[in-house]
Parts: sequence; C-alpha cells; structure tokens
Amino acid sequence: MRTQSEKAFLAKVATLRKTFQDANERQRQIYVLNIKSDAASSPKAIKNRVFPSDDYPSLVERPRGFVYVGLTGLAVEERFEVHRSKSSKAAKIAKLGCLSEGSYEKVGKPLTDKFGFRGVGWRDKKPEKLESWVAWNFYKMGYWVWGSHYHEEEDFLGTPPFD
Repeated sequence: MRTQSEKAFLAKVATLRKTFQDANERQRQIYVLNIKSDAASSPKAIKNRVFPSDDYPSLVERPRGFVYVGLTGLAVEERFEVHRSKSSKAAKIAKLGCLSEGSYEKVGKPLTDKFGFRGVGWRDKKPEKLESWVAWNFYKMGYWVWGSHYHEEEDFLGTPPFD
C-alpha cells in the first residue's frame, strides 16, 4: 500500500519527467538501487549516508528501506555493473559490499522505473539537482539514502520545481 508521501512523490516524478527531458542535449540518467539492510550497522556506510545526516536528522526510528540514488551518462544497467564490480569507479557504498545481491532487474529496475529519470538534459546542474531531489524524497518517505550530494553545494530542496 502506498503512503501519501509516496503518492505525492510519484505525481511529482511524472511532472518532472516531462519538464526535464531534453533530446537536444547530452543526456544523463538518474537511477535507484537497493542497499542491504546491513548498511545500518556499518560505521563506514553510515558515515557515507546523505539522508539522514547532521543537516537532515532521522525522521523515523526504523527505516523503511535503504537505497542508493545515482546519476550517470551511461546506460543504468552498465553503471550498475560498475558498482557491482566494486572497481575504483564504483560508489563508496558499493565498494563496502552493501549493494543488494542480484541482477539489475532485481536490485535497481523496479525503483528506477518508478522513480528514476532518463534523458535529463545536462545544463544548469539539472541532473545533479534532480538526483538530490529524488534522494530527498526517499528520505522523507523514511529511507536511508546514499549517493546524491549536490544539495550540500546549493540550497534548492523545497523550492520549485524541487518542492
């Protein structure tokens, strides 16, 4: 059953997908991957978490889930394989072994199809802002979130169209 915040998030995702797609620019994708619940007990994983954090305190006692929100110029399936390889280009949380087990079809496709973005134009930090906005919405729904960070550089969350 969907919560009210998830319904609102889905509605806003649909609107922003129309707003931010740009076939005339180099494009980027925003994707969401499941993280193992073990991350909640790993000091290194907790240190790298972006939501909650010192600036964004915990909203719930028990997280609803654990996700990584990422941004790539690759196909999301290719980027997933980089994370799964734990190579130098993988996200820190993936290098720590906290990525959920399984294929992209299991670990990333359901959440990415529902909440991710394809074909986001490159200009004006749109992809970076959108990535942080997606992560922030997962946080507001009670998830622990890794990955995004642009909200730490610029204060835009909660302002249109990132409200």
